Amino acid sequence: MFKAILNSIRPVARSIKYGKLLQRAKNDAKKQSNAEHTPPVAFILGCGRSGTTILGKLLKENSEVLYLFEPYHLWKTVCSQTDMVQLYSKEESKTHCILGAADDHSASKRFNACIQGEIRRSKKLSPCVIEKTPINAMRLPFLHSLSPHSKVLHIVRNGIDVVRSIERLSSANSYQMSGKGNWNQWWGRDHCKWHSLVADAKTNGWFADEVEQLSSNIEVGALEWLVSLKEIEKHRQLFGDNLIEIRYDQLTQNPNAELTRLCTHFGIQPSVSWLNYCSEHLDSARKNAGKMIVLPIKMCEAFNAFQEQYDFEGRATTA
Repeated sequence: MFKAILNSIRPVARSIKYGKLLQRAKNDAKKQSNAEHTPPVAFILGCGRSGTTILGKLLKENSEVLYLFEPYHLWKTVCSQTDMVQLYSKEESKTHCILGAADDHSASKRFNACIQGEIRRSKKLSPCVIEKTPINAMRLPFLHSLSPHSKVLHIVRNGIDVVRSIERLSSANSYQMSGKGNWNQWWGRDHCKWHSLVADAKTNGWFADEVEQLSSNIEVGALEWLVSLKEIEKHRQLFGDNLIEIRYDQLTQNPNAELTRLCTHFGIQPSVSWLNYCSEHLDSARKNAGKMIVLPIKMCEAFNAFQEQYDFEGRATTA
């Protein structure tokens, strides 16, 4: 009985929480007097289900880090087009997964003001601010227009495991939101992220003649993995040496070396106690069993090419 009551309350509580966070971000955005002095924010990105969350949790335990976990409220305040799951907006045609450089020159001021607000509330002195939102892998030009000197970490995981994880999560759909229409915890309000991803892929020339054939969570999950990698590949030069890449399996196999490398990149210290904590809390890369990944011809070729490029096990097939 108690569990049933709790499950009925949680979706309402989540919606209230996100509403309050959005209002807080809007209030922060109005305080732009010192926004130009905001230090560059570091970004962790990569296709969802690639290990960004566990990596962020580990970095959060580093005393030098102010960690921002998927601050959708902040991004919505900076640019309404970022709300691809329509957590706050119902205007599907005006939200996107892929974003180019910000057209609104005041967007960077709102971004910096919001970051300043987060720093004030943290009460940390000169922290390394690290933000994690996986979909930002499709938004490098947008990030560069807001914070051109930022350090970026791209984490990539075996596409077979990523796609199967997306399929499982989107099908189970256990994380619900109140007042957000037919909510899917992966695809958002009325599957708006799905529709946005397909539309954006066509607009940007990613498998434009095949995306309309996709009809399953596995297929569109594969599209998300592919477009994330394609967008990183296309825009990598924007950040140059400020962008580095790690593989999730290598992070779990050799955490001390990989974590030390990314700390060097972000300019923070990997203390012995922190590295020990990370080793204790970082499990081996999980292999996700499931259906064969069946894709249209061009998507299948691209998928398998990335699998080979990163030396990942497993391949997709065509029908």
